[in-house]
Amino acid sequence: MPLIKSVNEFNERIDVITVKPKPGPMPGEDVEKIIFSCWAKIRTQNIKDVKEMTGTNYEDTLEIVIRQDQKETVTNKMRIGWRGNHYNIVKVNPDTAYKEFMVLLVKQSN
Repeated sequence: MPLIKSVNEFNERIDVITVKPKPGPMPGEDVEKIIFSCWAKIRTQNIKDVKEMTGTNYEDTLEIVIRQDQKETVTNKMRIGWRGNHYNIVKVNPDTAYKEFMVLLVKQSN
């Protein structure tokens, strides 16, 4: 099954965010900076996947499909912002064959 059948499936806007320690000698809250925004397809887990993933590191994760060619290279040190929530990137799965789309496995941060 292809990841994307039509580009119309990219119907959600996400932000790719870096998190860096606050500059200066005094420790404080981390500073978040939006690197870029892009269109994405959000794939939630179906019931079968929820049952299989219970108790694993992949519990309560989402798959976000984006175009592979972006302004910056996406790494698991970044975060995703979507609908007012922040998600930690658990795994980046690039498309090594066709280099069209990459899948980001994300989990909501606390």
